[in-house]
Amino acid sequence: MVKAGIVGFLPEDKSEVWDFFEWCAGLGYQAIDMDLSYAAPGTDLTQSASRLRNLGLEPLTMGCPGDFFLAEKQVADIVKKAHAQGIKRVTAYSSSISKSIHEGYGVRGTYDEMMRDFENRNRLIELFSQEGLTFCYHNHYHEFITLYHGVTAFDHMLYHVDPRLKFDLDVGWVTSGGFNPVEVLKRLEGRIACVHVKDFYDLKKPWKMVEKDPASKEGFTAVGTGVVDIPGVLKELDRQGVEYACVEQDIMRNLNPREALTMSYLAMKESGFVV
Repeated sequence: MVKAGIVGFLPEDKSEVWDFFEWCAGLGYQAIDMDLSYAAPGTDLTQSASRLRNLGLEPLTMGCPGDFFLAEKQVADIVKKAHAQGIKRVTAYSSSISKSIHEGYGVRGTYDEMMRDFENRNRLIELFSQEGLTFCYHNHYHEFITLYHGVTAFDHMLYHVDPRLKFDLDVGWVTSGGFNPVEVLKRLEGRIACVHVKDFYDLKKPWKMVEKDPASKEGFTAVGTGVVDIPGVLKELDRQGVEYACVEQDIMRNLNPREALTMSYLAMKESGFVV
């Protein structure tokens, strides 16, 4: 059985974060795919991690800049924070391939930029491995629709990057990119660290998303109310023994965050593959 987690959901007022975490745990969630220096800044990380686990929530990952050259300069700080929280992996949430989410729709990195990313990422994999941490990559749709020399950026990644790289696979973005998420999960069996469960009512509108522009975020909906094959994804995760499936919704549709989290958790639990 798969455990449900959350990612990205936080109260606007950070002083309410612990009440929010307690509510999530009470609903049935068992993890946050975030670290506490981001989710609850200004707190003692070791004490906060213990407090979180006492609620029944496991902190799963440290974030890492998508600028991998910059990330190398932050390795020591990331490692220190990860160890303080008992976190075992580090995740990069973007790269030159997906730069449009920061710079605007239609902006894409060059082949040479992608290859430099891979070189830097390979160094990070080794640096974090030396510290007992697993390096992961979180995809968007870009990796599946962007072709260099007739090959998807995703396939280039699998060919050129150290196979120790694991994936924090976002099945919503896989679907938006035109691929079957169940088939991608099967292809990556043994390399899935965690899954972000995201749903869309429109698969193309989210392509124009710019991270810092809420008005650009369209097409998102609560898990189980869109077009992504959530039951198939959860069934495959259960078969593979993947431990966590974390609900993510970049912007609300008609429900408020707590309603969306309730809807999403119940839809996942109803599949029969989530505890």
